[in-house]
Amino acid sequence: MPIMVTEAANIEEQLASMKATLDRLSRESAEKDAQIKRQNEQIPELMKRLEKKSLEASNKDSYKEDSDKESNRAEESDDERNARKDRSLGSMSVE
Repeated sequence: MPIMVTEAANIEEQLASMKATLDRLSRESAEKDAQIKRQNEQIPELMKRLEKKSLEASNKDSYKEDSDKESNRAEESDDERNARKDRSLGSMSVE
């Protein structure tokens, strides 16, 4: 008979251990679900931020291109003015 009591105690210990494991896994699962929910709520906000940064970067690039074009035009104008001066000086010396 002592064998049956030992087996019963052993089964009760195993059931208690299984119950504790199930409780722990249930808690962990609930925590993971809550974490996933928070992340899913953050995704749209992060996407908006990313789009805004991307838009700002493309606006800066287009502003830089416009600025570079204006700078190039100014340089060309300076070159044209210098060429005109050289022509006028050349024509003055010929006269």
